[in-house]
Amino acid sequence: MFHMLKNSLLKQPSEEDPDEGIKDLVEITLKKMDHDHDGKLSFSDYEQAVREETLLLEAFGPCLPDPKSQMEFEAHVFKDPNEFIDM
Repeated sequence: MFHMLKNSLLKQPSEEDPDEGIKDLVEITLKKMDHDHDGKLSFSDYEQAVREETLLLEAFGPCLPDPKSQMEFEAHVFKDPNEFIDM
């Protein structure tokens, strides 16, 4: 997890150990999501954490569409079937 997140945070020029923020983030994530306390984040740990708190679904990056795309999709998919013209 550390190696995946290493380049994702901006480094502050005054930080003595620039990796300290990443280490803290990994520690917090494991405390929050490692349900079987084995020091690893398995799929079942992730799944259980997301079921308990849905905001964790995007903990490792965006995977849901932005609101505009969501509205466009819903407008297209959920059209009134009576609007279709028979050809």
